[in-house]
Amino acid sequence: MVSRRRYLRTLGSAAALPTAAAASGCVGFGASPTPTGTPVENRPADGRSTVGQFQADARNGGAVDPSGPTADVEPYWRRTPAKYDAGQPVVTGDAVFVLFAGTLVSLDREDGDPNWRTRVGHDGESTPAVHDGTVYATVWNGGEGVDRGLAAVDADSGEVLWRAATELDVTSSPTVTDGGVFLGGGYENETVVAVDHDGAERWRADLGEYASTPAVRDGTVHAAGGETNALVAYDAETGEERRRTDLDGRATAAPTVAGSDVLVGDESGTLSAFDAASGEPSWTTDAGGPVAGSPAVADDAVIAPVEGALVALERADRSERWRAPVAAEPTAPFVAGDACYVAARRAVHAFGLADGDELWSFGTRERNYTDVVLAGVSAPVAAVDGVVFVATQAGDVYALGEA
Repeated sequence: MVSRRRYLRTLGSAAALPTAAAASGCVGFGASPTPTGTPVENRPADGRSTVGQFQADARNGGAVDPSGPTADVEPYWRRTPAKYDAGQPVVTGDAVFVLFAGTLVSLDREDGDPNWRTRVGHDGESTPAVHDGTVYATVWNGGEGVDRGLAAVDADSGEVLWRAATELDVTSSPTVTDGGVFLGGGYENETVVAVDHDGAERWRADLGEYASTPAVRDGTVHAAGGETNALVAYDAETGEERRRTDLDGRATAAPTVAGSDVLVGDESGTLSAFDAASGEPSWTTDAGGPVAGSPAVADDAVIAPVEGALVALERADRSERWRAPVAAEPTAPFVAGDACYVAARRAVHAFGLADGDELWSFGTRERNYTDVVLAGVSAPVAAVDGVVFVATQAGDVYALGEA
C-alpha cells in the first residue's frame, strides 16, 4: 500500500514538513557549499535544451532528445539553497529552478551560484513551470495573508508578479502551455483549475479528491482523480468535461500523453492506455506491482516505476523488455537519449534503455537539521545536455555529469 505522503507526491506534489510562515518577495541565501568535483569548464556543453516543467513538457512525457551521462558521474556542483522538501528541478536557458517547501530558488546552470530565492508560500513541494520568462509555482498553504493557489514569478529577478487565489489545497504541479496554466487541487476541493497567463481564472471543474498534475495536448486537459478512480478529459478553453473513464484502482500518478494515447497507472498494479480522443481503452497490462509514478515514454518503450523496480515495456506489444530492481518507492523515470534515470531513496540510478543494465549510481548525502536527519530524493530528476540535475530532501541541488 502506498503511503499517503508518497501517494500525494506521485500525483505531482505533496504536503511538506512545517516551516516558517510565508512572506512574499525575495530573501537572501544562507551559506552554500563550494561547488565540488570537476570544474564546470570540463562538462559537456552541447546546446541549451529545456526541461520546462514537470516531466519535461505539458504531456508529462519524461523524455528529451539529447543524451545524458552513461559513464560514472561526479558532482559538477552541489548547492544547498533551502532546508528540505524539493520538487523536480526545471532547467531553462542559463538557470535551474527548484521549489523547496514554498521557497522558489533560481541557480546558475553552469556553476550553481544563486541567482535569487523567493518565498511564494508555506509548505508543499511541487515542480515549477517556466513559460515566456515567468516561473509558475503552486502554493499549497499560504500563511500570513498569502492565499493558496498559484504564484507567477519573474524568471530573471525573482519578483512575484501576481497571485491567483484558487483557494485549493494544491496537490499537483502546474502544467503550462501557450494557452494558460492548469493545476489540480485535493483534500477539500478536488478541483481542476485553468488560469490565464495574467492570473485571471478561466474555469474550474470538479474531478474528485486528489486531482493529479494535468497532462495537456491538442486542446484537451487530462487529469486523474485519486479517490474517484477515474481519468477525466476537459476542454482546455471552456473546462467542459469531454469524457470520464473508470480505472481499475486508485490513480497513483499524473497521466502521460504518448502519441494518440493517455497512459496512467494505478495502485492495483495496472498500467493502462486510453485513446486521447475517445477515451476508449487501447491496452491494459499488469505492471507487476503498484505503479509508483508517471510513466516515461521513449520512441519504442514505456518505462514505469513500480514498488521496488523500474520496468520497461515494448510499446508495440507491451511485452516486458527488462525489469531493474531499485529501492522501494522509485520516482517517475526520466529518459535522455539511450539512458533512463530514476531516484530511489538516497540514490540516483542510470539504466540502459535497450537492456536495463545499470550504467551508474550515485548516492546523495544526508544532512542534520536541528534534531532531524534529512535525506533522500522523492522527486524525479531532470536530465538535459549531458547533465542530471537532482534536488533532495536534504535541501541540496546537484548537477551530475561524467567524470
